[in-house]
Parts: sequence; C-alpha cells; structure tokens
Amino acid sequence: MPISRRTFLTGAIATSFALPITGNLWAQTARPMMPRNTGIYRFKLGNFNLISISDGTLSVPAAIFASNAAPEEFNRVLQQGFQGEKLTLDCNVLLVDTGQNKVLIDTGSGLLNGATVGKLIDNLQQALIKPSDITAVILTHAHGDHVGGLNGKSGLTFPNARYFIGKQEWNFWTGSSVDLPKFGGPAEMKKQMIEIAKTQLGLIRDRVTQFDVNQEFLPGFTAIPAYGHTPGHVAIRIASGNAVMVHTADTVHTNTINLWNPSWKPIFDADREMAATTRQAVLEKIARDRTLMFAYHFPYPGIGHLRDRDRGGFDWQPVNWQFES
Repeated sequence: MPISRRTFLTGAIATSFALPITGNLWAQTARPMMPRNTGIYRFKLGNFNLISISDGTLSVPAAIFASNAAPEEFNRVLQQGFQGEKLTLDCNVLLVDTGQNKVLIDTGSGLLNGATVGKLIDNLQQALIKPSDITAVILTHAHGDHVGGLNGKSGLTFPNARYFIGKQEWNFWTGSSVDLPKFGGPAEMKKQMIEIAKTQLGLIRDRVTQFDVNQEFLPGFTAIPAYGHTPGHVAIRIASGNAVMVHTADTVHTNTINLWNPSWKPIFDADREMAATTRQAVLEKIARDRTLMFAYHFPYPGIGHLRDRDRGGFDWQPVNWQFES
C-alpha cells in the first residue's frame, strides 16, 4: 500500500515517540521461537579467515531512512525494492581471524533490543568460537545495536579482548556534556542514544585503545573517517596482501533507499547533512575502486560490490554464496 503524505511526514516521528523509554530506539516485540537457518557465513580475504555472524534482525519503519524524500519518490523506491512500510534490517557482525588475532567488529545489540536480535553469542558457538577466544573488539560507533553486546548478565562478554574505538567517537560520548544539536529524531530517542553510549563505553574505560583515522591501528585494519551518523563514526578497511574489503558500518543502512539515493537522510543521524556527504563519498570510492564491501545492515551475509546506477546512486551486487570457504 502506498504511503500517504501524512503518514510519510509523521509516521517516523510518531513511531519513535512510541518506543519504550526503558528500551533502545529499535526495541522489538518478542516472537515465538521458530526454526532458524544458519547464522554464520565463512569466507576468505587474502590470508585472513572471516565469518559474517548474524546478530538477528530489527523491524523498523522505512520512512525513518528518508526524512527529506518526496513521498511519491519514496513510494516508488519501496515498490521497486519489493519493500513495504516496515523494513527488516539485518545486523551482521564481522569476525576476522588474522592468524594472530580474532577480531570482532562491533558486538550487536546484546540485551538491549529485544528477542529478534542478540544472537551473536549463539551463532559464535555454531562457529565453535568462545567469547573468551576473541582477542580484539573494534567499535565503529557507539549506537546500541553495535555496542549493546559488550556485556551480558554476568559482565563483559569478551573478557580477554582489547577494545578499539576512534578518538573522536570516544571523546564525544564520554565528554562531560554531550548533546546532538543537529539530531533529527525525537528528544527521547536522543536521550536514549546518549545514555546507552555513555553506559556501554563506561564498561570498557580501563581496557580501551583509541585510534586515529587513516592509520593502521591493528595489523590489517585502518579506520576510514565516515562522520555524520555519529560524530566519530568510522568505516574499517581490512587488508591482507593485495586483498581489501571495506566494512561500511552505518555509512549506509539499506540496499535500496539510501543506496539508490545517498542524499536521502535518516532521521537518526547526528548530522544529516554531513552523513549524506560522507555516504556519497565513501560509496563512490568503493564503487570506483571495485572494492569488496561488508554492510552491517544489508541482507545477510552483507558481502558484495557496488556499481553506479544510470539514474544516480548505486546498485548492490551480493557475492555468490560459497558453500566452502
């Protein structure tokens, strides 16, 4: 059913206000247990062994990803993408085994966002990996669906890991006075974001290493500045020999709406103008260089390439499924 102008302009804000105050911005309703497909996908990058690990899915209003889009155009994109007013957003956590380190990039939602997410540890077990095996955790930014898995009911989830986060992101969220003056969502959503970031980062205060962008901070890992979604949000360039992949984190959330139209602005970006500029620049370089891309919120396992669209924006070409890594 097409989204009306009134629904389009008010739906995202109304939905956001309806979220439980004690939960995160994408709190989910519990669902009955269902048979599940595999939540791990193994692949290689040069000499590195990688696994895309599902943390589950979030159900979110499509309109929150396009606050400045004309409703007619937005409806057309949803129709072309075989999508409706609610989107199922995957949460894909990347594990990189370099031979020296087992590196996790982001930690999923943990206990923050309800029953449809928080699957990371169960799926790690499918891969025969224990949380204590993880030697490094890289945080791309401090939103709840990326840092919620830092802890469980009995303390830190990855007790033997070193933790890495960009200096700009760390300094912003741990400062004495935190505000998001350009944030486009409701005040309650902003308040929750700040509280979650401060709480979760506080858990690793004594174990964290802050890194600079555009410099290798672990062998094979370099942070790419991708500011706007949060003040210090980064993408991660992973390199083994001549093989390169870019983990785009939340530079882009959907393989249709913001990929086809990078200038369309999600309401929850800290600085929507900056995030849109970043999105275009990062995606343009990935497409131009034909670099393999890992997308945190694209359909699982979130691995593929970008190509330019004739009408602007980019198309997503998922990699062919490999049954042997």
